[in-house]
Amino acid sequence: MANVYWFKGRSDNIRNNLISKLDTLIGLEEVSDLMIPDTSLAIKFNLSEIGYGHYLPPLIFTTLFEKARNREVRPLLTDGCSIFKGSRFDGYHWTESTLFLGFSSGESFQNQLLQSGGYTNEEGNFWPSEGENLAGIDIGSLLTDTNNLLVVSHITAHPQLGLSGAVANLGLGFLTATGRQRIHGFLEVDWDAEKCDHCGECLSFCPTGAISGEPGKVAFDARICNQCLGCHMACPNGAIIVDAETVPTYQECIVEAAHTVARKLRGKAFFINFLQSVTPQPDEYPYSDIPFIPDLGIIASNDPVAADWATYQMIVQSPGVPGSVAQNMDVLEKGQDKLKAITGYTPEHMLAYAEKMGLGSRKLELLISE
Repeated sequence: MANVYWFKGRSDNIRNNLISKLDTLIGLEEVSDLMIPDTSLAIKFNLSEIGYGHYLPPLIFTTLFEKARNREVRPLLTDGCSIFKGSRFDGYHWTESTLFLGFSSGESFQNQLLQSGGYTNEEGNFWPSEGENLAGIDIGSLLTDTNNLLVVSHITAHPQLGLSGAVANLGLGFLTATGRQRIHGFLEVDWDAEKCDHCGECLSFCPTGAISGEPGKVAFDARICNQCLGCHMACPNGAIIVDAETVPTYQECIVEAAHTVARKLRGKAFFINFLQSVTPQPDEYPYSDIPFIPDLGIIASNDPVAADWATYQMIVQSPGVPGSVAQNMDVLEKGQDKLKAITGYTPEHMLAYAEKMGLGSRKLELLISE
């Protein structure tokens, strides 16, 4: 049974502000075990797409970075690139995005802000994996060169996973472009011509030319689509459709990748889920709706499955936010499955498969901190 720590969202005095909560969190025995002087600590975050407005503030990461440095640890901040042509498509644009979003590499992070798959997003190795689908996956070299790992996830809904949390962050964030494409290849994507108004919003996101033409005349060629989902994210009309029958296998592939990543880490990992600004879209989207639940604080554990399971239960038991998509979907009441209503999926299959693979356990003890 895993220990899962819950730091409540409210801060009603200076003694439990965000900095104090992070200080208490770092003082946990499981986190202190990662703070080994003169060894590396990778802090994994979700670098958002430009246009997404609810990403976790740099304050969280500068605090974690400095607290690690104060313990003579060698921290670095990392995330992977996207496989669709957005603002994180390659090393150059990834670095530009970090600066644009307030993650000042030189001043705040001592120039230790690094892509997990290198500048080309292909610097890594293919590793065999266990499970029913992948057989192996390409992992960026930064992961295998790192001693310990702190996975900091911005909790959101996810259109194929139900929940974007610790397992998804671990399973996707350290893969090279080839690794990500391997997982996305299990999805089937189609175009609904009747829903398409040929606005052209999707054109700039396609890396293969599967979406072509110009505003007013857009075409889709499934034969050269790499299932990156850039068009799916950008389309305002829902004209790009993901075959629901392929989604469970996609979820399993992410679990298998996460399992492989966890086995290739030199040291230990700890997982921090921030349940603040929980939006219907994950950070990789080029826009964000308002949050659909109130800020619930921080969930933390050395078990990613337990952390995500506790997170999922808290979202279900939380009231929805009036005026948000939760109201549109009529799931404002406590106990209603908001993720299922919003995305059509829950993380239950993904987390059950993760438990089956030994990535973690849904059995947990919730330890509450104010």
